[in-house]
Amino acid sequence: MPSVLFIYKNTNLAQQFVKHFRLNGYSLYEFYDAPIPYYEFSGLQRLENIYYRVVKKDIQHIHNINHRNFINLTNRKLKQLQKQNLKFDYCFIIRGDLIPENVLKYARSVSTKMIDYQLDGLAVSEKILEYNSLFNQIYVFDEQDLVDYPDYNLKAITNCFFEEDNSTEKSIDFSYIGVNTENRFDILSDIYDVLKRINKDFKINFYLKQDEFHAKVSDKLIMLNKPFTYQECLEISNESKILIDLKREEHDGLSLRFFEAMNYNNKIITNNRSVAKYDFYNPNNIFITDFKNLEGLESFIQKPFVKISDEIINQYDFKYWINRIFNL
Repeated sequence: MPSVLFIYKNTNLAQQFVKHFRLNGYSLYEFYDAPIPYYEFSGLQRLENIYYRVVKKDIQHIHNINHRNFINLTNRKLKQLQKQNLKFDYCFIIRGDLIPENVLKYARSVSTKMIDYQLDGLAVSEKILEYNSLFNQIYVFDEQDLVDYPDYNLKAITNCFFEEDNSTEKSIDFSYIGVNTENRFDILSDIYDVLKRINKDFKINFYLKQDEFHAKVSDKLIMLNKPFTYQECLEISNESKILIDLKREEHDGLSLRFFEAMNYNNKIITNNRSVAKYDFYNPNNIFITDFKNLEGLESFIQKPFVKISDEIINQYDFKYWINRIFNL
């Protein structure tokens, strides 16, 4: 049973990795083994924030306090690990650029092989390159990063999916889940109108998590004050016929939506044109658009989903995906 030290700051998404590591026979030590509290301050810290905001006119200091709390929590987790004097076959880190250097160095010292996976493009996570020498391999999900950073130890690999029950009846015609930005709000509002003109009875669930800078009210979109857990996101995907995918401008890597769709047999509407080069792409299943020219959308909606072969799907399943990463 291979032993793995798993480090991922996003404890929400991490739970699927934890679950499927264990289902596939790995002995797992989860470094961040509980949700990380964000912007939960003591009384003194709240006073500190008020002082900086009101007296020093520094509205960004709240983030410094939050980061300080994260570092303190991380150091406590590191001491807990050190006390156990454990050794690992593998250390698997996701978004290592977000992990303090002292943790990375200790993880290196107790792991035979250390792997990082960047599931955001290096345009927004370039700091990982500063730690290149600590890793046996750094994987990136955007192939363009191999071109842009040729002097580093990088390999490309897509995201994966987690095999879950997919027998739920699909009662939602279209869904989207994401964080609110001006761009997303406008695109989703517009496509909502287009879809309703095609069929006013479509059930459309577009969820946007509010943030402090882009608070909105909408009679078309469902604005959330609290984010869904990733498990809840998967349940919504399972209930949906068609998913909306909005690409980040900073990279061309494929989001988790494409891989969830493999498990749940969803169709996708996306503005990520790079998907057309992948072996699972089928125009019956994936509609590529800039969300301005929607010619052909109605026809796409009416086409039946085309089942992808197991030979193609299996290579994106976590149990095979992690074997490729560990070179097993």
